[in-house]
Amino acid sequence: MKNRSIRKFFADKGFYIALILCLAIIGVGTWAVVEFTDVGQRVTAQLPETGEDVFNPQTPAATPAPNAGENPESNVRENPDINRGEEPIATQTPVPNQETKPTPKSFMWPVSGDITMPYSADALIYNPTMADWRTHPGIDIATELGTAVNAIADGTVISVERDGMSGTTVAIEHGGGLVSVYSNLDADVLVAEGNTVEMGDLIGRVGQTSISEAGREPHLHLEMTLNGKSVNPLDYLPN
Repeated sequence: MKNRSIRKFFADKGFYIALILCLAIIGVGTWAVVEFTDVGQRVTAQLPETGEDVFNPQTPAATPAPNAGENPESNVRENPDINRGEEPIATQTPVPNQETKPTPKSFMWPVSGDITMPYSADALIYNPTMADWRTHPGIDIATELGTAVNAIADGTVISVERDGMSGTTVAIEHGGGLVSVYSNLDADVLVAEGNTVEMGDLIGRVGQTSISEAGREPHLHLEMTLNGKSVNPLDYLPN
């Protein structure tokens, strides 16, 4: 009797029970879908936007490539932090060649005349004007007062002086370290410092301005130096 009542109850209410069960299943499914979607959105929002496959642990880290045209070795050498402690490579600035004018191959006598006092760089010669014995770093060429004095070779006038002992003096540089010096000239010389002269050009005239050789016959005192050292003019003048 009791079982019959239960069957009758389910027979009368079966449709409603089935409907409730369906609604319950639909509700549970809807809840699961919404919950899964919300979790997926939260995970997606936390992912970095790098375009990389972050879920693949075997993906190698990207290594930046050197810029086009760069030499990796040169980058290492040019980096001061890497090269710290290395000695800088010294570079030598090339020194320009300094050309020296060659010594002239031909010379001429500055005046014509006899040598009245020879060249003597070591032996002492008596000087009647000064009444003593001394060296004579040149030659004295006797000639008339006012005789024209010519340059013995091409060159450049490097000085014109009024020396207290040697009188009016002109010095000419001929190249190769060779210099000719003309003393006891007249006060009115015909050249100035910096002038360029050729062999035979008139530079002045014989005078009597040298105190150390005054009282003697008129003459030209000629000296020559090579690299600042006194040399015998007869080694250069023609025979």
